[in-house]
Amino acid sequence: MSSSPRAPSTPRQQSGQTTVGLLALGAALAIGLVLAAWIVAGSVERIKLAGDKITVKGYAEEKVASDAGAWRAIVSMRGADLESTYRNLETHSARVVKLVEALAGSNARLQPGPVTTQTLLEYGPGGVQTGRVLSYELSRSFEVTSTDVALIGRIATEASRLISEGVPINSMPPQYFYNDLNSVKVRLIGAATKDSQLRAEQFAANSGVTVGPLRSASQGVFQITAPNSTETADYGSYDTSTVEKLVKAVVTVEYAVARKR
Repeated sequence: MSSSPRAPSTPRQQSGQTTVGLLALGAALAIGLVLAAWIVAGSVERIKLAGDKITVKGYAEEKVASDAGAWRAIVSMRGADLESTYRNLETHSARVVKLVEALAGSNARLQPGPVTTQTLLEYGPGGVQTGRVLSYELSRSFEVTSTDVALIGRIATEASRLISEGVPINSMPPQYFYNDLNSVKVRLIGAATKDSQLRAEQFAANSGVTVGPLRSASQGVFQITAPNSTETADYGSYDTSTVEKLVKAVVTVEYAVARKR
């Protein structure tokens, strides 16, 4: 028994079938994307909590005022005759000593260094020494130290004026130090560790975890800088140009974390 042939689809029927197919495909894709996003989100959460730890850095700083200072200078003379050059050096050195004693009295320690001598020889064609002495250069260093940091600054300023009086002096900038840095470092390590815990708790607040005990900690280098300075160095820094200083410390701390229940 032969069946009657199926009537061909009309264009409207074909369009309806295509629309239904596209809708079904779109729904399947949407469901797939939702499932994929849920799986990925779960994976990310598991990765973040892998090892159940969080690592943060803590920071602390403290201002200090220098309690010691130092000033250094070098007096140099050059002459053709060694003996007369030495006498001139002694004359100028005495003027430096007189100035420091007049300004500081017993409030500073003056330490003159030994006289150093350099013989300057003549060189002929091709850089060969001729054996002839051109001149002698003699120099003596001076160092003044005191716990009166203001006095150190005054000595450095007044010593520079000796140049106008004909004294061949090279006056170095004063340097300022703080002697109780170890106590400051201990305080800063404690403060930086507390800061790291606060940071860890802030990070964990919106992550569904709580911060547990400290697992490990490492101390970074200390930066001792002038106030308002942004200077840093991988090996640490110690600025001696200012009386006021800012001591900065950074620690890296690892805390255990646990999922909130």
